[in-house]
Amino acid sequence: MDRTWIITDSGSSFSASDFLIPGQELGLGPGALCRKRTLSGGRQGGVELIELSNGVVSLRICPTRGMGILDGWFGPHFLGWRSPVQEIVHPQYINLYDQGGRGCHYGFNELLNRGGVEWSGAMGDDVVTNNMGSQSRIFLPLHGKVGWTPASRVALNAQDGSLSIEGDIPEQNVFGVNYLLKTRLTLRPGSSRIEIQDTLCNLGSLPGEYEMLYHTNFGLPFLEEGSHYAGTWDRLIPRDEFAEAGLPYMSRFAAPTPSFTEQVFLFHAAADASGWAHQVLLNSAESLAVHVSFAVDTLPFTILWKRTAATEDGYVMGMNPCSDLPNRRSVERKEGRLATVAAHGEVVFRHTIQPLEGVETVKDLMGSFGGVGSPPSVGKAGDFAHLGNAR
Repeated sequence: MDRTWIITDSGSSFSASDFLIPGQELGLGPGALCRKRTLSGGRQGGVELIELSNGVVSLRICPTRGMGILDGWFGPHFLGWRSPVQEIVHPQYINLYDQGGRGCHYGFNELLNRGGVEWSGAMGDDVVTNNMGSQSRIFLPLHGKVGWTPASRVALNAQDGSLSIEGDIPEQNVFGVNYLLKTRLTLRPGSSRIEIQDTLCNLGSLPGEYEMLYHTNFGLPFLEEGSHYAGTWDRLIPRDEFAEAGLPYMSRFAAPTPSFTEQVFLFHAAADASGWAHQVLLNSAESLAVHVSFAVDTLPFTILWKRTAATEDGYVMGMNPCSDLPNRRSVERKEGRLATVAAHGEVVFRHTIQPLEGVETVKDLMGSFGGVGSPPSVGKAGDFAHLGNAR
């Protein structure tokens, strides 16, 4: 079976009405489905959601917000986190320049939110050169625009029991870049692995800079008091003095703690023989885990974000593969980590998320990391040069 359904196509001014495709039509069992819904009310009016399930894992994907994964379920286990932002806020209500460039926080609540593509790090000034050679100083807000840009084309593919959702997200400016991010999320038959492959296409006549960050976030039941983190990395720095103070217990998580100050740890990833690096969050009993893996050829760095705040304030952690560090773009350019895509060229980013259950299953996963990477090197807070130049 090989079928394709077009859900959105801005080129022909088409958007499918809400629908439900049962598992039998997708070539899968009765637990599988694809459902499209358009939300109403409040700030989420007009937001489109696509629920995709292969019977093992189900996800809610938001084409209106850069094809991000809002949340999902793995059996009875929730995938995602409980943000104070309860509505799925439409991008038209998000001003990225609010709060000094932190406006994305008025809508931030996803399991997976993409940061990029022109920039993905901290807000701040930068000097840019347009496609006529003129320079100007501009202010870049936090994490870029791609996560708040509606997809221009969305399609569902069913082939041999696998389900894929594809979405095209433009990032284009008459006097700047001419990019198209082609996203694809795939669920395989009988598997809990979520496969993400994004292709950045430079449609312009000049090479251009890019940054990509995959903000991949989890709360209960994977995150709880006594949960712990493991990963394959060979160099680490704490982002600031708050993270440096947390180094002795970096891999352990506390119970929800009011007024907890976030801690951010930055890693240079160490790849296995196939070129992939790994991060894992395990619950306290080591009976549940979520495994985040990524190809280091285009995502050579990763981030551990710890925000064990009070439950009502957002109890969450993130494992965030990235193309460079989440500094201001000007800093990453100076340090030689800022990547470029050739004129008419492409860059492919590969990233997987897999929830797992069972003590033996989790034990086998952790055993598979043996021998990856060299002994870790830990730098001082803010010593970004310690992580090196991956270009």
